[in-house]
Amino acid sequence: MGFRLSGFGDEISDELSVQLGVMSDLGVDALEPRRVQLPGGITKNIVEMPDSDLRVMRRMLDDHGMACSQIGSPVGKAPLDSDMQVQIQQLEGAVRAAHALDADFIRVFGFQPVQGDPLPADRPKALGKFQRLAEHLVSLDPSLALSLENEHDLYDDTPVACSEFLALGGAPISMCFDPGNFVRAGVSPFDEAWPVLGAATRMIHVKDYDTGIADWAPAGEGDGQLAEVLRAADPEAVAYLSIEPHLSGTEAGRGRDRAELWSEAHGALMRILSP
Repeated sequence: MGFRLSGFGDEISDELSVQLGVMSDLGVDALEPRRVQLPGGITKNIVEMPDSDLRVMRRMLDDHGMACSQIGSPVGKAPLDSDMQVQIQQLEGAVRAAHALDADFIRVFGFQPVQGDPLPADRPKALGKFQRLAEHLVSLDPSLALSLENEHDLYDDTPVACSEFLALGGAPISMCFDPGNFVRAGVSPFDEAWPVLGAATRMIHVKDYDTGIADWAPAGEGDGQLAEVLRAADPEAVAYLSIEPHLSGTEAGRGRDRAELWSEAHGALMRILSP
């Protein structure tokens, strides 16, 4: 069994029809929705979409034979002193989207420092807020899982920090392993993070970072050790590899066609999977 592929279509285009067309042509199995523009509409975050929009989106996914891998929500990507009610509302929107699109995972984060770097001494407060989200998710739907994405400037920036979030009770919590984000945090993804987090990983974001140029790079062209991570990962345990290349904002990608850059990112991943 090989890996199932997913991706962030909003890095291709704002328009969902364009996103799905490019991804289905490349043989990608699923969308990880984050920002979506339906035909004739405006761009909305997935957690803000009403039921009527989600029904349209479901039909469009079905028309392209594509699934929804996980809801790419912004939950937890907020300062530690932010209003928790806003986070709760976003989570409820993500649950509504998960139900409409038949997704099992909701991508979440470990909160930002109010200022400065994420200090370990402040992590208990972030863990407490995350615990509230987990408990609220169970009250809404205990079959859904929170999918924790590591970020270099959040309280889940290191393997040890991620482990503390994953150990919280209240709801299923799995790892959304992002090699590029670990590189930015000064962590070697395969050597240091995978031994700690590999067993809990259900999603892998395909994103690479080149410290030599301090910028994002196609998979395998940076320091993300993606080839090593993917050789070690079990396709039966990892639900999806989700392409999130960030190439359009790089020096090399600035001004280029976003769909073309995304296709190149897909090709870089395929070269790793089929050397």
